[in-house]
Amino acid sequence: MALKSRSIVLEGPKRMVLKEFPLPKIGPDEFLLKVEMVGICGGDPIEYEGRNKKTRFPLILGHEVVGRIAEIGHKAAEYYGVKVGDRVTVEPYIICGKCYYCLNGLYQFCQNSRVYGVNVSCDTPPHLWGAYSEYLYGAPGARVHLIKPEIPAEAACMSAVLGNGVRWVRRLGGVRFGEAVVILGPGAQGLASVIAAKEAGAHPIIVVGKTRNPRKWELAREYGADYNIDITVQDPIAAVSNITNKGMAEVVIETTGAAHMMELALELARPAGRVIMVGTCGFEQNPLTTDLIVFKELRVIGGLGQSWDTETAVSIINSRKYAVEKMVTHVYPLNQAEEALKFYMNNTGEAIRVAIKP
Repeated sequence: MALKSRSIVLEGPKRMVLKEFPLPKIGPDEFLLKVEMVGICGGDPIEYEGRNKKTRFPLILGHEVVGRIAEIGHKAAEYYGVKVGDRVTVEPYIICGKCYYCLNGLYQFCQNSRVYGVNVSCDTPPHLWGAYSEYLYGAPGARVHLIKPEIPAEAACMSAVLGNGVRWVRRLGGVRFGEAVVILGPGAQGLASVIAAKEAGAHPIIVVGKTRNPRKWELAREYGADYNIDITVQDPIAAVSNITNKGMAEVVIETTGAAHMMELALELARPAGRVIMVGTCGFEQNPLTTDLIVFKELRVIGGLGQSWDTETAVSIINSRKYAVEKMVTHVYPLNQAEEALKFYMNNTGEAIRVAIKP
C-alpha cells in the first residue's frame, strides 16, 4: 500500500492544487478507504466558488464515493461487518451520536456537524476528509454500506443521490401505491426521485422540466416515468390536469430551485397534496402565491440530504433493477479534477453527472 495519498486541495475559492498527505495510522474504530470513484455533487461548485459559509479552507472536496477498504480497525470491522478488500460506499455525514438530532435519527442536522468534502478542513489531521483523493479517512461515526463486486462504480457512487430520492419520495412525501407523483427537473436528483417513486408504486409518474439533453428524458422513461412534459413546448398545468383527469398530483417533488418551478409545484399539487421542496437558490428571496398553500391545504416540506435512507438506496443499486450508472455521463482522472468541476458547472447540456476516478 502507498505511504501517501495524492489529493486535490481547494486552497480557497477557485484555487485547486494537487498535494500529498501521509496515510494515517488507523485506530480500532477507524478505517482507510481506497477511492475508486467520486461523483461531483451539485453542492461542490458552491464550495468551489466560496459560497458555502460552512466551508473551511483548505478543503478536499468530494463525498459521493465508492471504494475498497484498505485498512480497518478491529472494532470498526465488527461494527460495519466489513473487512480489508470489501467494496463499500461511505455516506457524506459523520454521526457524533450524542446530540439531539443524531439521537433522533436526523443526523444530517448533527450539532457537531462533520460532512465529508464540505466542512472539515484538510488542515485537520488526519487530513483526508474528502474523496477528491486517492484515499479517504473513515472516522468513527461514518456510515458504510457494502457494494456488490459486479456493480459499476458509476452506479455505486450515486448511492447518496439515490438516498436523497428515497428520502424525498418515501419518507417525506409518504408516497403510496397508485398516487400521482410529479417531479420537477430531469437532472440527477430528479431521475433518482423517479426511481424512488417507481419503487413506491406511484402512478402516474410525471417528469416536468426543460432540457437540451434528450438523454435525460430517455433515462426518465427508462427508470419508470410515465410522462415527460417539456415546459418549452407544453403547458404543464394543462398537461398534468389532462393526465390525471383534473385530479392533479398527490405529491410534487421540486428539485430545481428555480422560482417559477417552485410556484409551479404549488399549482400542480391537488388539494391536501404534499409538496417536497429540495431545490436551492442561494438564499435568494423568491415570491410564492401562499394563498395556494392556504386554500388547497397543502403540506409544503423541505428536504435536505438523507438519514437512514442510503441503505435502501444501496439495496436498489445492488439489485441491478435500474442502470443507475447511466446517470454518470463523463469521468475524469484525479489530476483533471478542476477541469471536471468546471465542465460540470459550465457544460452545454451534455452532462447529467460527472465523476472523478483517482
